[in-house]
Amino acid sequence: MTVATVISIILFFIFSASETTRALGATVNGASEVILLSCMLVAGFFAYNSIRLLDMIKHGISAVDDILLFVCLPCIFFYAFFTMVPSITDGNYLSVCVSILQVSQVILQTALMNDGLRRCSNSQALQHKKPGREVITYLVVANVAMWLLQTFEIKSSEGNSVFYDFYGKELWTLLSHLTLPLALFYRFHSSVCLADMWKAAYEPEESH
Repeated sequence: MTVATVISIILFFIFSASETTRALGATVNGASEVILLSCMLVAGFFAYNSIRLLDMIKHGISAVDDILLFVCLPCIFFYAFFTMVPSITDGNYLSVCVSILQVSQVILQTALMNDGLRRCSNSQALQHKKPGREVITYLVVANVAMWLLQTFEIKSSEGNSVFYDFYGKELWTLLSHLTLPLALFYRFHSSVCLADMWKAAYEPEESH
């Protein structure tokens, strides 16, 4: 997954370097995001269905992770909206699909983590079977890959040209600086939360 993302990033910058292949670079990048987000969405459903088999932690847990995740959500929603409007106007429906998938995947994943961080495995059967652990492993790697993909996409001036034309350079710079940092932080923090789930959800409650 990470290797495929790195290849996609390299191709994006190679194609974006030339005026004649710039559109192809944007298509490669958009297609990579659609594929990755679709896989993450499906994986999220499988993971959610699997962790329902685990036990709930009866004592209270720290709400810090929840706060950090939910603080990021408005920025992700606003950024998706801000990118979707010019994409619709420009007829770039691949970018519209990316925005829709992004919001859908984030909603599902946040609910998954909110539930999963409160799960444990009190029985020997659950500790041995570890339902959903492989899918959570995939989501950890996929969130890191998405963080890399979006970070390098943002660094490309070609990727911002449509938004500059629609909003103006000053306004788009302001909007992106208000929303993007927390949107990117969400991916990084999600990988940390999912890694915590990968370990803690399959241990008995007294280990928490």
